Amino acid sequence: MKQLSAGSEIDAYCTKCRMDLGHRVIAMVGPAPKRVICQTCNSQHNYRAPRSEPRAKTRTAGSPARAASEGRSASGGGRGRAEQERRSGWEARISGKALTAFIRYSMERRFSAGDLILHSKFGEGYVTEVDGGKMNVMFQDGARTLAHKSAN
Repeated sequence: MKQLSAGSEIDAYCTKCRMDLGHRVIAMVGPAPKRVICQTCNSQHNYRAPRSEPRAKTRTAGSPARAASEGRSASGGGRGRAEQERRSGWEARISGKALTAFIRYSMERRFSAGDLILHSKFGEGYVTEVDGGKMNVMFQDGARTLAHKSAN
């Protein structure tokens, strides 16, 4: 097995493409890759082992140790399903839209609910709620409150 380092190429599961693809390692923690960039879609994300590889048996999602570290009870599921529904809702609103359909975010612009936004740090999102000079925007990694030009 070859020695990995930042810049190495590795197969990983791409969270955007939703398949095992070639990635380039951009950050390491000890001998293990931490962050990678997909060579197909250029998205950066935490390293995830390819789905085609057998996974090492450690703790399962329902194990008491993992549930405690996530701040929930072992019997009560919860965040997983809500997170999956939020992501699928985001994908339904964003996927298939042309880049020209997005408005580049600026605090000097005024936005309204439903607008598609392209943010330099958070990526693609859509406005869910506007309240004066603040607006809630749903991005792939979750909701954010951003400032924008108020109506006055």
